[in-house]
Amino acid sequence: MTRLFPRGVADAPGLRAVVHDRHGTLTALDPRTGRVAWRAGHRLRPCALVGRTVVAVRIGAPGEQDVPLVVVLLDARDGDERWTSQPLPLPPWARPALDDTDEFTLAADDGDDHVVLHWTARTSYRGGAAPGPGRLAAARREASGAVRVDLAGRPAVTPLPEPPPRPAFAGFAQRTAATARVGDLTVELAVRPGPASGTDIVLRGLDPHTEVPVWELVLDETPPPRAPPLRP
Repeated sequence: MTRLFPRGVADAPGLRAVVHDRHGTLTALDPRTGRVAWRAGHRLRPCALVGRTVVAVRIGAPGEQDVPLVVVLLDARDGDERWTSQPLPLPPWARPALDDTDEFTLAADDGDDHVVLHWTARTSYRGGAAPGPGRLAAARREASGAVRVDLAGRPAVTPLPEPPPRPAFAGFAQRTAATARVGDLTVELAVRPGPASGTDIVLRGLDPHTEVPVWELVLDETPPPRAPPLRP
């Protein structure tokens, strides 16, 4: 069974985790040591680790009229992409993202040979002036659904006509805010000063008794502010 993990997922024994950076590049690591096994992909969001398979979704580039969401299966040993599905049947107004937002949430429930992905999409009024009741109601939309990803034999994605109940950890936003306990370490996200006044988002394993980092892994590097142009 997949464990909850900051910015991603981990296997049940706590031997491997897969996380994403702000660009959707996946990093597989040993959460006990922070040792990186591989990096792969772009605009990927890890959802589950089942055996030797990483189940992720790829999100289309922002700004596209339709933002497709496809399932991607990767080899957990080296990050090689083994299979990609057709776009999932989302409403055309859905706006999935690498992390949960007010407009889109995604959760996963895995078994021995399959994963069920649960999604919810919403829209709301975004105008500047206060809307009337009719316009406010017309702007509010919500849809939800689930698909089953079968991993045994030839992979397949099947929409579920009556989605099963969502797992107890529904909502990736809550999952990414949590810490994880791996052996004697606590794994968490942290912000630290970067070079030249920038900041870095790091994943780190802490000794829970001393709160001293045992390892750190930079996920997102924030570039420092640009210097103003020189006057002619």
